[in-house]
Amino acid sequence: MNTGQLVDLHMHSNASDGIFSPAELLEIVGRAGIAAVGLTDHDTVQGLPEALAVAEKYGLELVPGVELSVLEGKREIHILGYYPVDTELLNSELEDIRAERYSRMDKIVARLNNLGFKVNPEEVLAEAGDSAPGRLHLARVLLRKKYVHCLDEAFSLYLNPDRGAYVPRHLMTLKRAMNLLSAVKAVKVIAHPGDLGKAIIDRLIPMGLQGIEVFHPDHSTAQKQYYHELAFSQGLVVTGGSDFHGSRERTARYPRHLAVASYYLDQLKKIASQVGHG
Repeated sequence: MNTGQLVDLHMHSNASDGIFSPAELLEIVGRAGIAAVGLTDHDTVQGLPEALAVAEKYGLELVPGVELSVLEGKREIHILGYYPVDTELLNSELEDIRAERYSRMDKIVARLNNLGFKVNPEEVLAEAGDSAPGRLHLARVLLRKKYVHCLDEAFSLYLNPDRGAYVPRHLMTLKRAMNLLSAVKAVKVIAHPGDLGKAIIDRLIPMGLQGIEVFHPDHSTAQKQYYHELAFSQGLVVTGGSDFHGSRERTARYPRHLAVASYYLDQLKKIASQVGHG
């Protein structure tokens, strides 16, 4: 790949909580001149076949991945798994997580109803489409019904931990998630570690951590520098991307300035090849 090209190693389709289908997502990114896309939907790989089928049409290299939700203490963290080989095993293990999302959403909606909001589970399911419902789907319903002024407000007032409608998820343990990604031969990268990651990366390395998502919209310049230096000192690959979910404007522009140099994809592929990936 030309070293001057840009890639995005963290994106979401409507297979999880993105707005666009995998095909629509790749078309948008292809028009923006991005050379490769990492499709890393939350707790599912169901969007990968569609993405793979259309990637060549839009002149894109597809980087298959997944973003696992993990419970660490009382906090939720995310682990990215790139180039999983045994997607059948991965999909099977993630089925319980998807099923739990439905029961959890019923509880969150019930709490919102008690707070006076006229929302029902069917509206959230319609927003989610074929994917399992999550808080972002519900936040979009609240925004559409004008209960909030923006998506961030839905989370900060009602859907975040310690807010009135929040219901904790039954998530994988850190060890189980890392073992699963090892079993399916995925490259294991901690996603957008922020301040929380500083305390946990030392624990992740013995579990087989292979990379750090350094470049992310939520990271400050200081955090990017810290994690870049940490990755270098620990021999970990650096990744990054936009964490793009899309917006309701069907002509919404992809945030090209959040893409990263193709060098980082080259390094990721080197790590993948060392454990027998294609």
